[in-house]
Amino acid sequence: MLTLRLAFRNLLRHKSRSLLCGLSMMGAYVLFSISLGFSDGSYGGLIRMLTDTHSGHVQIHQKDYLEAPSLFRNFKLTAEINSQLTAHPEVLAWTPRIFSAALIFRENKSTIARLMAIDPEREAQVTTMREKVQSGVYLTEAVGVINPILLGLQLQKLIQAKLGDELIFIGQGADGSIANDLFTVVGIVGKSSTDTESRRIYMTLESAQEFLSLGERIHEVTLRLQNYAKARSAAINLQEILNNEQLDVQPWQVVEEQFYKAMQADQQGNWITQAVIMLIVGLVVLITVLVNVFERRHEYGLLLALGTPPVFIFRSVIVEMTMLSSLSVFVGLFFSFSLNLYFSVDGIAIEPPMEYGGVLFSDIISEVSLFVLFVPAVFTIAVAFVVAFFPAAKSALAVPIEAMRGN
Repeated sequence: MLTLRLAFRNLLRHKSRSLLCGLSMMGAYVLFSISLGFSDGSYGGLIRMLTDTHSGHVQIHQKDYLEAPSLFRNFKLTAEINSQLTAHPEVLAWTPRIFSAALIFRENKSTIARLMAIDPEREAQVTTMREKVQSGVYLTEAVGVINPILLGLQLQKLIQAKLGDELIFIGQGADGSIANDLFTVVGIVGKSSTDTESRRIYMTLESAQEFLSLGERIHEVTLRLQNYAKARSAAINLQEILNNEQLDVQPWQVVEEQFYKAMQADQQGNWITQAVIMLIVGLVVLITVLVNVFERRHEYGLLLALGTPPVFIFRSVIVEMTMLSSLSVFVGLFFSFSLNLYFSVDGIAIEPPMEYGGVLFSDIISEVSLFVLFVPAVFTIAVAFVVAFFPAAKSALAVPIEAMRGN
């Protein structure tokens, strides 16, 4: 208790020195926290962008569908599966999908297009499908239109179609027949020719099931969870609940394997940057502690000459530096939280936007979390505690007359 009181008095006794040392430690803490915030926020934003726009958090397919997608690898969405998904506490919403390809015609223009059939109402609860419509209306708003479709921007340019035009689709039915029908363009999706949406056609689930002769069968169920970080555990749990060897439940990390591997590789490289920042933080704290102790060597020499035990001096230096670093981090917590919160709302824009793993990345955002705020705090205090050992030991073992002369 005496050591704590003396350490606190020493901090107040040398206000200018304590303030300078404290500001150095606080700056190091805030720098480290913001760096971690941008790192976590950028990757978190990418994941949310990917899962919110297309993949969802967990997907269900027939076994081996992901390895080799095929029109014939489909399954029936039974009432039992419906109830199991709806009742699961981690599942916020889910939507069925169908995938295929078809040859599309309009007058003397033709091209091959990838088809994606959705339940418009459910899809809007899982992804941002409704917001992808750049002109025209969403599928649920095409009242009275038979076989409405959303046409990708690139496909629209290729076949020169307009809203309200009818397109002829020719493809293969699941029963081996030739599928053909007329579809009406009610909306255009995709912001540019490089977007995934601009090379795809969206239609209703009922239209696709009839066109492809699938009956009540589908290719995929996409789920939105309470938290994307729990995708792996939720996928394992759902696999056990469904108890169907013909179905395969996988998290977004497996569904979007290429994106996930690219992100992991980038994260590993990012930790090199974080290590450099940690080194800078450590050096700042070390220099701060050394300067603090060096300026007081006369004081420590006098205490030793008066008979103060070396252990007491050693302990007082450690406690004082730990207390100073803790106070610095406590004050810096306000600035760290405020800056990370600001950049989590108003990120740093990237001009022009860049593509990362198939996802368009337009800004860098930060993230506010316990990890971002407390890991740098623990690191800064721990570094101050550790680096104080050397100057504390040197002060405690100093020869009193030499220490007093050195001033």
